[in-house]
Amino acid sequence: MSDKDKFQLLVFDGDFSLPSIEPESIKSILYCTVTGVPIEVNTFNSYKTAFNKVPPVLIHKNLRFKDYEQIVAYLKTVNFNLDSELEPLERSECLAMTNLVQSKLKPVIEFNYWIEHRNSNELMNIWFMRSLPIPFNYYYTRHFRDRATDFMESLYPSETDTEIVKEYIQRAAIDCLSSLSARLGTEDYFYGKKPTSLDVTMYAYIAPFLKIPFPLNEMNNVISMWPNLVNLVKRIDSTYFPELPKGSKYLKFEDQAKTNDDDVSYAAIVILTISATTLMLGFAYTRGYLTGKMLN
Repeated sequence: MSDKDKFQLLVFDGDFSLPSIEPESIKSILYCTVTGVPIEVNTFNSYKTAFNKVPPVLIHKNLRFKDYEQIVAYLKTVNFNLDSELEPLERSECLAMTNLVQSKLKPVIEFNYWIEHRNSNELMNIWFMRSLPIPFNYYYTRHFRDRATDFMESLYPSETDTEIVKEYIQRAAIDCLSSLSARLGTEDYFYGKKPTSLDVTMYAYIAPFLKIPFPLNEMNNVISMWPNLVNLVKRIDSTYFPELPKGSKYLKFEDQAKTNDDDVSYAAIVILTISATTLMLGFAYTRGYLTGKMLN
């Protein structure tokens, strides 16, 4: 295959045993992997790649496709169709279920990545700042946060309380997960022994909650209520991503935890010292050992 005929996929880098940190990139990588597309995966973490459009981007024969839907639509035209073996009724159901997952799980992952302040400030911002070159790291952290905010406002235009929005989207996500679990049952995948586009989309929106160490991660406990969904994620990992390293390339949580512990210890010492000094001075003053004139 000539260089011109090669498929190139540009994605955000992977971490925490995920093929990518970003769900749309995860979907694109997994779809191409399962269908056997001969892709060369390039990560969006250098000046050479940072001038491209926002990942995922598929490049083939001087053509560029800039998001997951466009990528899949093009791959189907060149005979890489993940759902080609499904019966017509199964294909219709698969499409309906995939749209359900997209509409119910995308909001909750966008919220947890960029709206939940601790997750955004303590993890996602730091990760993207370290994984992307300057000034693209500043641009994309702002871009993702603004995009998530606009997305939430489009879903709930009259609601300004983020806690209420969080409750709405989590409730919708729970209903969706319950439906997925019931549909999956004891099968390996939703339609037989091989993933379909439904499995791909579900993996991309569930796996981050199971793997990324968010400071606040209520969805991890929620997803764990359905072991068959968790096992599907593990099955995809062992089959298609068996060699992804655990841990993080860009964040050192042990060092961060140690630093936080040291900060807490020093703060505690300062507070205790001030408190003890105040008590001693108060005691001395009440007993007459110190006078107002001496304190002045």
